[in-house]
Amino acid sequence: REMQHNPDFHWPPDPASIDLRDGSWLTPDQAAHEARVSLRTVRRWLKDRSISIRVGGRVYIHRRRLLGAWSQPELF
Repeated sequence: REMQHNPDFHWPPDPASIDLRDGSWLTPDQAAHEARVSLRTVRRWLKDRSISIRVGGRVYIHRRRLLGAWSQPELF
């Protein structure tokens, strides 16, 4: 729960400790839609910035970190 208030708390989080259904985690397609950028841009951000985790072979992007990376790229 503390991570919801502070997205940088122990980044990256332990995948076993997160709830993928709480609305703060997005797939790359959802992230592209949310940030209003192309999927290609999101994939570039995944390489350049610490905004995602991998769970069971799938990538999930933290919504706050995504929008922070979009609005303030120098922080990531």
